[in-house]
Amino acid sequence: MKLFPSIPVLVVSAALLCALCAGGPSAEAQVFLTAPSDVAKVRIKESAPAARAPTFAPFVYPGTARPEPQYQPERVTQLQPAAKPSAAAPAPTRASPSQIPGPPASSAPAQRSPAAPAAPLADSSASRAASVSSALGAGTVLRHLTNNVQGFRLAGEIGASEWPMYVTDAQARRKLQFQIGYIAAVSVMPEASTMTLMINDEIVGETPIRAVAAVKTVVFDIPQNLLRPGFNSIRISTDQRHRVDCSIEATYELWTQIDPTQTGLILSEADASIDNLADLGALLPDEQGALPIRAVLPRNPQPANVARVSRAAQLISIIGRFEQPVIDAGAPAGGRYGVNLVVGVGREVVDVLGPNVLSYIDRPRAVVLPATADRRTTIVITGATPAQVDDALKLFIVGKTLKGAPAGIRAAAAFPGYRVEGGQRVKLRDLGLVSEEFSGRLFRVAFNIVMPSDFYPADYGRASVSVAGGYAPGLTSRAQLMMKINDRTAVSLGLLKSSGDVFRDNPLPLPLGFLRPGLNRIEIEAQVPTKSDESCDPLATINASNRFLFLDQTEIRIPAIARVGRMPDLAVTATGGFPYAGAARKPKLYLPSFDEKSIGAALTVAAHLGVVAGSPLNFEVTTTPPGKGQGPTLAVGPFESLDPSIMRQLLMPISDLREVWKTKINAPAQVHRDNEILTPREAAARNRELLQANFPMACHVPSSREAKRAIGGRVRFADIDFNSVASVLDLASAATLESKDDPGAAPQSRDLFEEWDAKMHADKSVSNVVRAWFMRAREWGVSKFTDAGSWMRKGLEQSETEERLVTADVLLALAQNILGDSSEDVWTVVTGPNADYLSEAVSCLVDPRVSRQIAGRLSTLDILQARMNVAYTETPRFVATQPPSIGNIRLIAAGWLSLHALVYVLSALSISAVLALSTRIFVRNVGRKTD
Repeated sequence: MKLFPSIPVLVVSAALLCALCAGGPSAEAQVFLTAPSDVAKVRIKESAPAARAPTFAPFVYPGTARPEPQYQPERVTQLQPAAKPSAAAPAPTRASPSQIPGPPASSAPAQRSPAAPAAPLADSSASRAASVSSALGAGTVLRHLTNNVQGFRLAGEIGASEWPMYVTDAQARRKLQFQIGYIAAVSVMPEASTMTLMINDEIVGETPIRAVAAVKTVVFDIPQNLLRPGFNSIRISTDQRHRVDCSIEATYELWTQIDPTQTGLILSEADASIDNLADLGALLPDEQGALPIRAVLPRNPQPANVARVSRAAQLISIIGRFEQPVIDAGAPAGGRYGVNLVVGVGREVVDVLGPNVLSYIDRPRAVVLPATADRRTTIVITGATPAQVDDALKLFIVGKTLKGAPAGIRAAAAFPGYRVEGGQRVKLRDLGLVSEEFSGRLFRVAFNIVMPSDFYPADYGRASVSVAGGYAPGLTSRAQLMMKINDRTAVSLGLLKSSGDVFRDNPLPLPLGFLRPGLNRIEIEAQVPTKSDESCDPLATINASNRFLFLDQTEIRIPAIARVGRMPDLAVTATGGFPYAGAARKPKLYLPSFDEKSIGAALTVAAHLGVVAGSPLNFEVTTTPPGKGQGPTLAVGPFESLDPSIMRQLLMPISDLREVWKTKINAPAQVHRDNEILTPREAAARNRELLQANFPMACHVPSSREAKRAIGGRVRFADIDFNSVASVLDLASAATLESKDDPGAAPQSRDLFEEWDAKMHADKSVSNVVRAWFMRAREWGVSKFTDAGSWMRKGLEQSETEERLVTADVLLALAQNILGDSSEDVWTVVTGPNADYLSEAVSCLVDPRVSRQIAGRLSTLDILQARMNVAYTETPRFVATQPPSIGNIRLIAAGWLSLHALVYVLSALSISAVLALSTRIFVRNVGRKTD
């Protein structure tokens, strides 16, 4: 079985060699791929060598030598479009790999140019990959995907991630292409693993997933008129199977890592730029999925200038759905990606941009200047007076009505998660999930919800997820349905019927105590092993029948929730913007050091808080410490610029930080040295290791080459080896167009529930009922034991983390406390060794995968691991956020008692004792006494 995946490689390679030897490059050859499940016939014809069109240079780690582009003329095999789907096949529903329509032509390699050296037979990735010329040529640009909390990794047997992508009117009229770059785990079986691209809930194409030695790129043709002006849904999903291991544990070894530097919408440079405020969502994020914003300040900036820039940057990020804005201050920047932001009165704008850029400024104006050869897209917000500049800011409108395709509007509304307020019922189709039939062993779907920032997490109520779906007969006793909340197992339910079952409303309780204010990630898992998994036959894996059904009618139900803030809690601030969002007084942004690096770091933190809050925060910027009761304060600055007395009130480990940072406080942040420039080969190796580690690209490591090697070369994305480029399998483009021309071919929606219900009938025998009760008892005991063990391990890990808060790799510290009597006196401090290190570390901090780790009263950023070390408070204080009401007070009291079990028990005993005593006193004098 272990040699099975190499059989197609040997057959194809031998056939190609024979063809080349017999007829040379001009001969026509027929190659048969003898896979166990099918036979694909690929015809290789003579074609002119591809033109040497330059590819996009990927994100390069500073100090890395950028090699000259290396090109290989490739012969492209044109693939026939897939057959027209049957009328019963729904577009958004995934089929099992063995049921995917269309010829498996992507498994066959295309003929290489004679000028390219032949790949060795042992290199399976090169032998099996069909090579094509890069679709990225001169005059084109890649519109990258934005970063999000899921990152770019699709793990397990099934995985999916969705992005909202804004397209302008001009772009929507073009026939565009979408490129995906990826690497995959070596354990992935290509014969049974596929990657699918869906745009606006329609399948655009699929391609096999292969474990390759370098980043593989796949280019998909997008059908005409599929993209709509405005927001569109881009969904990339994977269906993967293990090569040799069929256990549930082995499914955790499966992953496909999307390379964001080589993934995105291919646009022409003429269409890539924007020229009006309505298209802010079409700004180009950089290779890591962040939106670089260059704040162009006047020569002698005032706090009011910085405050206006802060609000404008937040508005751009919120309107465009950019989850990771990264802001720096300086002169207007060049390049394709990001935006320059110029905010000021007319004379300041003229000093920065020159007199010929804008006409006479005598009124509030918000202008978009398209990108030029030496300047990126620039947004100018100006007026004749400061008051007119404030009026110009109002031209940015965060509208509730979004523009775009229905699926794109849905994806944009769920950015960065679906916001719930309590007392709601939401179907998961509104969160971007689709109905799926699954033939593997571990099914998993996930979604994000955003709870209010003043949500009180405790077990005073019970939410639920009403699962709709079913499971096939023949599952083992280990089959179960599980739900995880923020990586903690919340509940499990055994799938006990040996004859299978289908259900429309199978409720899984969702304890409110597992949720937290702000962003929450909820995963639904179904473990569906069978006896046949023990034999682990690859043929059975490829042709496996479906075991589990998930329907998008699944619904999450959130009851009424208690609303009260608790401070200090950095998690509430980092994921919900509290207490700065909705503060009674204008929040303060305190900058003790008013240099460009510190200003950029402070603006980045403020923009992140505005994004997670969902609305811009109107900070008042100050260079002097605010007094008591003047409003919640966010202080961002170098360590030496902060008042030690304030840091002591925040319970910061001042002496430990000074000891660790003593060599960095007065030194510039040098990430690299001149003698440590990486060669292209080293850069490619480190790039692969970085992708394999799923390491946030904005985070960097110390400059020592030994340190890089010690962590597996975790550096920023560097140059990529393009020798292995995947072929395109366009399944839906032609089929979609044909279905539009032929009304009779329009796909009809299948009722998956009725199909599964018709396949099975529940067994009502006494033995099955007894067995079901026994298995339920067993699964309940196992789940409780597992949850208790997980809780104990979490406690131990938490105590260990608090002991190593300040280490040599810590470059950033966050602390929070109430320095007064109300939420108006909450202080949050963000500090680093100096301004340079602070700016570098904040760029890493606002990566969604890092910021969601922030918690407690004190968090420190380990830059080497992109990990937050957390210290929690033992005595949080309540902060009123809602008008007093009996219902809210009752929920708060119930929640507090659920978190203080001893007080609850003592109170119950005391009440019982008082009731017993009062009853005795009352009945003692009632009735007739007897002698």
